[in-house]
Amino acid sequence: IQPDGKILAGGAFTTIGGQTRNRIARFDPVTGAVDSWNPNANSFVYTIAVQSDGRVLVGGSFSNIGGQTRNFLARLDLSTGLADSWNPNPNSAPFSLAAQSDGKIVAGGNFTSIGGQPRNLIARLDGSTGLADSFDPNADGVVYSVAILADGKIFASGIFLNIGGALRTNVARLTNDTAAFQSLDINPN
Repeated sequence: IQPDGKILAGGAFTTIGGQTRNRIARFDPVTGAVDSWNPNANSFVYTIAVQSDGRVLVGGSFSNIGGQTRNFLARLDLSTGLADSWNPNPNSAPFSLAAQSDGKIVAGGNFTSIGGQPRNLIARLDGSTGLADSFDPNADGVVYSVAILADGKIFASGIFLNIGGALRTNVARLTNDTAAFQSLDINPN
């Protein structure tokens, strides 16, 4: 759900709400009508997340979305639906995305490379550049879901036995070295 209450939907559809929309659409929350926003993905959309600034993150099996070539992951403009320059270029699809309050994005999926770095199935990306940071839990199986918990830790689930250097069968809570909290800077002068 966007900050203005509009509802985003992704999937395998080519029509939705009586309108032609290829695998991604946006609905008015009051009327349920599909609006004119149309990023037109050329293949399935698996996950959608909204950043705090309103930009829309989309992951799936597509290679073109929002009028641009984007392999598996893109960021779309809230008003136009066009893909911007953010391009982490994973080598396979993310199945889940979570936006931290500090602007970083956590991705889980079936990739082994994302944001210019080797990352096994889970990674954290810079919200401005799309580059992977030092967070590298190195899962040994597919990560299907990621979420940011209230304390800033990262929840992951999937089909793995090891993640973050520990034995964790299918579910894990990971320490987030850059917690998603606001900061307060006090100057005694």
